[in-house]
Amino acid sequence: MLTLLAETARHMLGRPLTMMPDPVPSHGPAVTTPKSAVDNAVDKLGDTSPKVVILYKSLPQYRKAFFDRLRLRLAASGIRLELIYGQPVQKEQAKQDTVDLPWAHKVENVHLSLLGRTLIWQPVLGHLRGANLVIVEQASKLLINHLLWATRRLWGFKFALWGHGRNFQGHTAHPLGEGVKKFTSRSVDWWFSYNELSTDVITQDIGFPKSKVTTVQNAIDTKALIYSLDKLTPRDIETVRAKLGIESQNVAIFAGGMYREKRLGFLLKACHLIKKQVPDFEMIFIGSGEDKAIVEQAAAEFAWIHYLGPKFGGEKVLYFALAKATLMPGLVGLGILDAFALRAPLVTTDIDYHSPEIAYLESGTNGVTVPQADNPAAYALAVVRVLRDEPYRARLIRGCVEASERYTLGTMVERFSLGVQQALLS
Repeated sequence: MLTLLAETARHMLGRPLTMMPDPVPSHGPAVTTPKSAVDNAVDKLGDTSPKVVILYKSLPQYRKAFFDRLRLRLAASGIRLELIYGQPVQKEQAKQDTVDLPWAHKVENVHLSLLGRTLIWQPVLGHLRGANLVIVEQASKLLINHLLWATRRLWGFKFALWGHGRNFQGHTAHPLGEGVKKFTSRSVDWWFSYNELSTDVITQDIGFPKSKVTTVQNAIDTKALIYSLDKLTPRDIETVRAKLGIESQNVAIFAGGMYREKRLGFLLKACHLIKKQVPDFEMIFIGSGEDKAIVEQAAAEFAWIHYLGPKFGGEKVLYFALAKATLMPGLVGLGILDAFALRAPLVTTDIDYHSPEIAYLESGTNGVTVPQADNPAAYALAVVRVLRDEPYRARLIRGCVEASERYTLGTMVERFSLGVQQALLS
């Protein structure tokens, strides 16, 4: 496969550059709009400034602020950032959480099915002219990665990976894909790891030198969430309570994608057990995905279960303000940062397929991990303690506040920017 991709690239690179495919327009006909300060800063960089290209298969809303701020930070260092992204696969479209960026380039990904696996072709070659560094997501299903890896010396740019190091959801991984990914991940120019847990995988399991790894400390814009929470008034909170018909203080929330790994069936079983011990317990669900029907049916049957669909930003904050805890017995990823920022301690279970962000959770300090992963009763007991034991919950909230000050988007932007500069000089 790699040989075929290499031959394809040699054929394309043998053409005059003017024959390279033109970028696909992102947003239809050009519209004249006032330029932002960032756009003006980028315009001043000139053609001789280093060009960094990030390829992202699709653009979830939680990444928008990161890319905006990274672009500004790199421009201040004299580096031009270009972001190229496409549309999500059908399974991810169900989450309804993608956005667009007017300054970035949107392409139409091609989704292919092979032996039950979805492969993605990103038509981005026309955007790579003059790139000094290309950063791609570490994923074997992204076909462009294999092409660029095999031909990176012909292109003349440095090639970097950004990701977990391995598929932490091993039950969904294909052995061949993981093998190819591990092999190619050893011979790139730089690595951007999600956090220290990912860095350990990259350096110890893959064998990549730590001197060429940037640990970015994956984060979201928690400061914006905290600001939205702090400016809420008692009237705001009472209004949303009235809207939902919630009078109780014993409220918990789930917020995130709704798919198998989130264990929504397990969560609902636990919720019924919680309700038996805390009669005024109410549960809010925010999000969407292929398993949302499980929650919709439960909400239709029980008045104390509230399904609100996908909510983002300040709108999401309103509902977190009602909650004493965040319930997520399944896969935990960046959602843990919502729990930290919005002071609703997260309760999860000790499953073996959490994303790397699970490393941010310190059980008993800023959240709770229930060791009995398949025991809804044990999970319910842990949640009941958070709801009823005020000194215990106060301790967890203090831990959440401390964690929200440690895992910030600003830190991620600074680390990523420094890593880009180091990669360019390597």
